[in-house]
Amino acid sequence: MRHVAGVAPVTLRRGCARLAPLLLACAGAPAAVAETGLDDLETRWHACVRQAFSGQPPGLERRAAQRAALAACKAQEDAYVHAMLAAQEAEATVQTSARATRGVVARARDWVLAAAGSARATVGGVIDRLRR
Repeated sequence: MRHVAGVAPVTLRRGCARLAPLLLACAGAPAAVAETGLDDLETRWHACVRQAFSGQPPGLERRAAQRAALAACKAQEDAYVHAMLAAQEAEATVQTSARATRGVVARARDWVLAAAGSARATVGGVIDRLRR
């Protein structure tokens, strides 16, 4: 075990245990930043549509005014949809990675349990032979 000058190993372990929740929270930080960006893009798009709709001539049919407002804000809509799809793709990648990690952890756990069982059987056999 490595020792840091002036710090006991137990203190390091406790410090790492305290940092674990912080590290887990930081792992979700990119998702929070992406959500903020998505919210901002959505707000801009909605504001553009409202402004474009309210600027339509009074005699224009409602459905035509809606289509014209949406057409006027196509760039904001495209930016919002693109960002949303990118965020969904990133989330899917994270979930796939998490599933793969869980699979590796489960295999490692199974291997350790099998090794422990094998060691137990070996030690138990030796003890039984010594008792005879």
